[in-house]
Amino acid sequence: MKIVILLITCLSLLTGCWDRTELKELGIVLGIAIDKDPKTGEYILSSQILRPSSLDAQSSSSAPPFEKVVTTGKTIYEAIRRANLEFDRKAFFAHNKVIMIHEDVAKEGMLPVLDSFKRGKQVRGFVYICITKGVQARKILESSSSGIESQPSIHLKNMIENTNLQFSAAKIDLLNFYKQTLSSGIDPVVGVFEFEENNVSKKHVKLSGGAVFNKDKLVGFLNEKETRGFLLSKGEVKSGSLSVPSPIDEERYESVEIKKASAKITPNIKGDTISFTIRVTGEGIIVEEQVTGTFNSKSEQLEHMKKLEGKMKQLMEDEINMAIEKAQKQFKADIFGFGNTLNKENPKTWNKVKKDWNEQYPDVSYTVNVNFSINSTGLMK
Repeated sequence: MKIVILLITCLSLLTGCWDRTELKELGIVLGIAIDKDPKTGEYILSSQILRPSSLDAQSSSSAPPFEKVVTTGKTIYEAIRRANLEFDRKAFFAHNKVIMIHEDVAKEGMLPVLDSFKRGKQVRGFVYICITKGVQARKILESSSSGIESQPSIHLKNMIENTNLQFSAAKIDLLNFYKQTLSSGIDPVVGVFEFEENNVSKKHVKLSGGAVFNKDKLVGFLNEKETRGFLLSKGEVKSGSLSVPSPIDEERYESVEIKKASAKITPNIKGDTISFTIRVTGEGIIVEEQVTGTFNSKSEQLEHMKKLEGKMKQLMEDEINMAIEKAQKQFKADIFGFGNTLNKENPKTWNKVKKDWNEQYPDVSYTVNVNFSINSTGLMK
């Protein structure tokens, strides 16, 4: 009897999945772009789907490495389902890298647009969300310029991750966008893609600055300097360089690479008055000097380093102040999480002011203190 029960148990483990989907039946979506038709008001969903033959190193096919499927719908989910009428495979979103959303769509509110992705089980929480400025989202998604990667979606994803090397652009994923949008006392900042055309190179895609939201609605943009200030104040800088006029010759520059940076926002409460102190601590190394010459003594060299540290400190404080000023006065968006910090540090005070925080926040005073040290001049003596 025991043997029979054991055989039945083993046979049950060997049965297949009744609802399985074969890989050859799936269309692997690598990128999504969302625009809106101004005439009909319907969403335009552009999906970039991997062409499997492009992964074959021995294939000599001249076909592009992806297939573009564009559908429309009153809702995003309706547009997704309509793709099945125009494409021979079922869309599979688990490997999606980026969701690009046109600025006009974002101004109306992001939560209705993202609802089907967050509600479903395929789209991962770590997929990047980006806003396209001055150009349709599908145009950015289709672009393959200035990149080595054959799949545009992966090319864009790599650009977003390269913000770890230079902090002039913001980035956020789906999960953190939801967390900040639905939390009280903090508003999100999203990465921005646009086309840039200059005299040096042809028209190309650029990741630059940040898109500021008040809850889930886009209210404006930060430029690169303001974005650097925002990221410094949040302690979200892992690496990057800044160039400042040399203390020796103001017409020439010295570049300092930030190797380490941290930040802390502290609420100060005196009676009914609330203010905040932003303390930023950083370290860096000199990576380039346009000036030439020789220091006559060690003290002269140390004095030069101190002056350069002072210029870095001033530049960082200026950019942080620029970001706060714009967020408070122009956008009225608490992207620095002042309210969220107050809630954590002093929930009793927060409970008193949270109802009126949107009205109080634009007038809240703050102080910025930066402490920056240069601890190396590289291999040059």
